[in-house]
Amino acid sequence: MRNTPITRLTLGLTVAAALCGCQSLRESAGLTKASPDEFAVTTKAPLVIPPGFNLMPPTPGAAPTNTPDSASAATSAMFGGDTATVASNITGNYSAGERMLLASAGVNRADPGIRQRLQSDSGTMQGADASFTARLLGTPAQAGSGTINADAEFERRRGVAARPAPRASSGGWFDWF
Repeated sequence: MRNTPITRLTLGLTVAAALCGCQSLRESAGLTKASPDEFAVTTKAPLVIPPGFNLMPPTPGAAPTNTPDSASAATSAMFGGDTATVASNITGNYSAGERMLLASAGVNRADPGIRQRLQSDSGTMQGADASFTARLLGTPAQAGSGTINADAEFERRRGVAARPAPRASSGGWFDWF
């Protein structure tokens, strides 16, 4: 083989291409991309002065605002807190346990006008038309919305003829229509 400049150049390029495949040589030559670690990068929040929320400093010698008044605490302890007294005043056919449960639930603090308020709220709602529901379900419309006698309804449904048998399938694709 002759020692010509083209041979030397070809040999040099071949060696350079072979060495570029080595990772350590690439790193030492600076041919690799070094991206920053996304977990090592931190941002610093800007310095902000917090809002005051219109907080007033406490008045010297004043009582704390987050503690209950001693007079109201004593009143509730004497009259409102005794569940046995409240339970003995509950009228009705209740057992002793039911009366204690009702007293613990605060039945004595219930609003007496709640039923009237609920009735007035539901008075503004429009009821559903019974004939629409009957047509939708394919049943005859029933007059009145009183209670249903279960035994009479069972006997009435017992006398109804059985449903017609389903139509036989022809085996075609469009039987489900």
